[in-house]
Amino acid sequence: MSWNRRLPAIRGKAYFASCSQGPLSQDVMKAIKRYEDSILRWGNPWDEWMEEVYKASDIFADIVGAGRDEVCPHYSASSALISLLSAFKPDKRDKIVTTDLDYPTVGVTLAGMKRMGFDVVTLRSREGCIGLEQYEEAVDERTLMVAVFHVSALNGFRQDIKAISEICRRKGAYLLVDAYQSVGAVPIDVDRMGIDFLVAGTTKFLLGIPGAGFLYARREHAEGLEPTAVSWFSQKDPFLFGREEMDFRDGAKRFEMGTWSVVSMYAAAAGMSIIKSLGVTSIWEKIIRSRDYLRDRLVEEGFELYSPPDQTLGPTISLYVGEKAHRLEAYLKRRRVIASARGPGLRFAHHFFNTRDDCERAVEALSRAVKRLP
Repeated sequence: MSWNRRLPAIRGKAYFASCSQGPLSQDVMKAIKRYEDSILRWGNPWDEWMEEVYKASDIFADIVGAGRDEVCPHYSASSALISLLSAFKPDKRDKIVTTDLDYPTVGVTLAGMKRMGFDVVTLRSREGCIGLEQYEEAVDERTLMVAVFHVSALNGFRQDIKAISEICRRKGAYLLVDAYQSVGAVPIDVDRMGIDFLVAGTTKFLLGIPGAGFLYARREHAEGLEPTAVSWFSQKDPFLFGREEMDFRDGAKRFEMGTWSVVSMYAAAAGMSIIKSLGVTSIWEKIIRSRDYLRDRLVEEGFELYSPPDQTLGPTISLYVGEKAHRLEAYLKRRRVIASARGPGLRFAHHFFNTRDDCERAVEALSRAVKRLP
């Protein structure tokens, strides 16, 4: 099936930038127009807006295998993470384990947790990977939480979340997963994988726009947590004035804060509906074929992989190009090959619409680029 009509952002392009911004669809454009029409017609249709927000939240829950009461909407993965972490204080368990391959969303937020008295331990990658033995060594009886990525935004390395969760269980630690670089592309089942908390947003493989994120909090944990980063939608009756004591909402919804980016939630529901209708397992099978084909072609042409070559990957392959990364991105963009620079790597993120023709176009453009750029 050709997606050029339904996804106008990919027309005439080899689009490999879903790790940064998923392509705009007609579905999302129509949803944004519905939001605009709701204001023009009604001014402040809160009932309609709330229905759309929670529709998006429910679709996200379905995609990750969560109960709908275990997910709450947010402005971004960052705001979801901040709200969640505000429920914890250092005690006998005062240690949080993370890695140097995690996105700054995690690293910077945890740097703030140090000021609260937490001991944040950062595992150092080895040849672009974090080994399970590193978690075995780092996670102990002081560890409150392991806060890590599913797929690294830097090099595409995909971690064995189930194996990490088993380490956490043995040591009595929570597992928090940043799934922004995998959700919608790689199958996720929070129960089967043993995930306690998960944050993500819809800008990338879920085909939305900035301003929409979600938090998953396992039911058995959520009810016992009292976040301090709260606002009016954290309470059972958001429209109750004069509140002086917190009356938390049930389940994960207690981690909501203030007014959402409503237009982003309209877009989120539309984009995620495409993903849900196709099925993430089917999407992942297509991605693997496209990703591996491009990887093999790039190696044949003599390009150096920044992604670990002998390890599991997510939907993204990264080439090591050093200081040329952003110049190469710009060069390719002028030739309608859309990639994404990150650090010394040039990333090619695959989704269900990518074809072998796209891959060959990328290889040809790259071969020309390295000859012409100093």
